[in-house]
Amino acid sequence: MTDEKAVHQNIDQEGVRKELDELLQSKLDKVAETVDKDRFEDELREKAQELEKEKEAHYRRKGKKRSEEAHHESEHRRVYAAASAAARKIASYRPVGEGFLHRTWRLVRQLKQTRAELAGKEWMTEEARHNAYAACVDDCWGPVLDGWDGLWASAWNFVTRFGADLWDLALIVADAVIAAAYYLGSFFYYIWDLLWDVRYWIEQHKRSLVTVFAMLVVVGAASVVLVKSCTAYEYSYHGKLLGTARSVDDVYKTIDALGDKLSKATGANVSLDVERDMSFNKVVGFNIDVDSDEDILNTITYMKDLQVEAYTICLDDEETVLLESENVAKSILNEIQTEYTTTEGNAVINEVTYDQKVEVRPVFCLLGDIWDRSEAKKYLQSGETASDAPRITIRSTETATYTESVDYDVQYIDNASMYEGETSVKSEGRKGTDLIVATVERVNGEEVNRTVVSTTRITEPVAEVQYRGTKPVPVAQGTGNFQYPLYSYTLTSPFGMRWGTMHTGVDLAAPYGSKIYASDGGTVTFAGWKGSYGYLIIISHGGLYETYYAHCSKILVSAGENVYQGQNIGLVGSTGWSTGPHCHFEVRYNGTPYNPLNYL
Repeated sequence: MTDEKAVHQNIDQEGVRKELDELLQSKLDKVAETVDKDRFEDELREKAQELEKEKEAHYRRKGKKRSEEAHHESEHRRVYAAASAAARKIASYRPVGEGFLHRTWRLVRQLKQTRAELAGKEWMTEEARHNAYAACVDDCWGPVLDGWDGLWASAWNFVTRFGADLWDLALIVADAVIAAAYYLGSFFYYIWDLLWDVRYWIEQHKRSLVTVFAMLVVVGAASVVLVKSCTAYEYSYHGKLLGTARSVDDVYKTIDALGDKLSKATGANVSLDVERDMSFNKVVGFNIDVDSDEDILNTITYMKDLQVEAYTICLDDEETVLLESENVAKSILNEIQTEYTTTEGNAVINEVTYDQKVEVRPVFCLLGDIWDRSEAKKYLQSGETASDAPRITIRSTETATYTESVDYDVQYIDNASMYEGETSVKSEGRKGTDLIVATVERVNGEEVNRTVVSTTRITEPVAEVQYRGTKPVPVAQGTGNFQYPLYSYTLTSPFGMRWGTMHTGVDLAAPYGSKIYASDGGTVTFAGWKGSYGYLIIISHGGLYETYYAHCSKILVSAGENVYQGQNIGLVGSTGWSTGPHCHFEVRYNGTPYNPLNYL
């Protein structure tokens, strides 16, 4: 502190003051056009007074007395602080239209500058420091914050005023509802009181009122009965008087039910148009003879000249048959079309047309002219005579897809061990398959043209290979030498007694369908069914010798035919009394059977 006093004693106080005044005056001259000098000086004095008070309060808290030297120091600092504040005020001045970002940037600089200035002033209170920072914020953001304050104030005023008005409106509505409820309740109370008065009056005059009401009912009923008994309606059909009805409703009801009656009588579904066909004339008098509902129904139903609306099927503008409704006419045409367009397999119908111009038209006709459904259909599908074409011609085209078998070829291999004309299958053939797509044209269901569109081979045929005999055919007569009737066999039963009876031959078992050959040449004397033998072949070889071939599944020769030795005459089977496929073979001499194994 002694060093600071020595320094201050060497400073020319008047020179400092003069230098500060000149600096202040120069700054004031620069902003004289835009700054109010009196307002600035007032703010400067107020700032100096605040600083002085803060300093005095600081020294009072520290318990120190003000000395002359401290007074000079305080005076110097006060002047310096006032000048610095004035300089910052002038430097930070901006016109009213300054932007938000520019104000923010200026606020940051002022805060930084104020913090640097307050760094060495530890004697300043927290309130003073807070006020210094607040002054910077107010200087930069004052206009913006003031605007927001005004906005929030206006909004709050609007909300409070709107709420008050809304509350007043609710009170008005409540008053109106209360008033309406009051008057409505008063009205109902008045009506209720009036009803009680009326009830009381009725109780007092009940007997008189009942008497009057009964008289009115009797008089009214009598009037209605009298009027109805004296009133009737004549009903006419196309100007022709049919009868008299008690009311128009009776005729309407009868005609509504007429359809069922006509259907039962004529087999047609017919209805009348009352507005168009019927007319009514009111008549008044006593003792009018009126028709009952049944009379009206019978009168209308059995009129010979009853005209009804029907539908006709026209062929080339010529009417053919009359039908009760359009639906019936169209259904008949659909049935005929369905019958004539029946497809085969996977065929798809492409087009269905009529050779004639076919129309269904409404017409008026007599009830008796309406055709029966089945008769109408039969008439359209027939001609004038049995040989004529039907009256209606339906032409259809369809695309048919089907398969066809392809025949296989037969390849032959000559075999010298077989007689000429004989064949034997080495490997069976197999037919191929083609997929055919064709366009089929039909007239009334009959095919008149078929055009193949495409043919696709699905499977190829496999040729059959057969052995063909080249050995010369021997003379068709007995040689006296017998050979086995089968090339491959199993002896299952020999010649002799078996099961208590005589077995007159041998049983040679072989697969079903195996070939049976003539044991020797000769003439077939029997070929057919014979009792327990089943299908039997008997061959006479001359010299009183015969051979029997029984239980065949198929016979390949006929009686009277000459056969040679080794000729295929039948196939192995199990016909007659047989327990499995085999050939029962016998050798007979002069009609007596002998053991065949002795001759083979």
